[in-house]
Amino acid sequence: MSRTGTDQYFIWQFSPEHEAKIRYQEFGKDVAGRAPILFLHGYGAMLEHWNLNIPAFADRHKIYAMDLIGFGQSQKPNVRYSLELFASQIEAFLSLKKIDSVILVGHSMGAASAIYFAHYKPHQVKALVLANPSGLFGDTMDGMTSVFFGLVGSPLIGDVLFSAFANPMGVSQSLMPTYFNQKKVDEKLINQFSLPLQDKGAQNSYLSPSRRPLDFRLDHLPKPCNYQGPAFLVWGAEDSALPPHKIIPEFQQLLPQAGAFIVPKAAHCIHHDAHEAFNQRLAQILDSIE
Repeated sequence: MSRTGTDQYFIWQFSPEHEAKIRYQEFGKDVAGRAPILFLHGYGAMLEHWNLNIPAFADRHKIYAMDLIGFGQSQKPNVRYSLELFASQIEAFLSLKKIDSVILVGHSMGAASAIYFAHYKPHQVKALVLANPSGLFGDTMDGMTSVFFGLVGSPLIGDVLFSAFANPMGVSQSLMPTYFNQKKVDEKLINQFSLPLQDKGAQNSYLSPSRRPLDFRLDHLPKPCNYQGPAFLVWGAEDSALPPHKIIPEFQQLLPQAGAFIVPKAAHCIHHDAHEAFNQRLAQILDSIE
């Protein structure tokens, strides 16, 4: 990150039996009349995945970013991972920092977690900015993909596949399809995504979405959901996993107030893939809600 934050940690007691050490960073200073921003990374990522975004806004908002439990440098306990768990982490963090109203900027699984939190705690959310959110998939999963996730969901086969992909080559092959500008999938990014895979417990968190896919979906929320504040969808036009023309209408049933902005020449990791266009759109969004 060009304005490097310092790693900080807190111990999160998320059940009577379990606690986890959570990593976060903070940037900038509190600005009167402007809500702080909390950046939430996607599946397999970490707070550094926002390294081309946070510096552009640290002079106008207090900014926080954290590693979701099970990812990045946060602890990876053997527990049941879910959007509900991530939403509880958001709640715990806001309580820790005594934040009453926050702008949540989330990517993919982080965006789905933000929606889940906003549904249950709408009064604490000033605005939602959702970059290629996951959680609603429609009929986008083809037959072979369904078969693959069935295999990964099998503990024995899933463990073997995890071992095969939990290395720089496997990470590179996984990241490439999520970028339109594939030159950005460089050695630094690959190493960023590879290192947490070696942590104790990584197998549990990384395989959770395929082992228990319903725990990572938003289908059960009412349409529209309880959150009625400002919401914005920002999507990479070339996202083959979650194509905007199929997925955006589903999210607009959940959040009818959410306009959609599609960025050309960007795939699933839009905020990093096309960071200048994403930052420009985010700046416009922040101007509109201040």
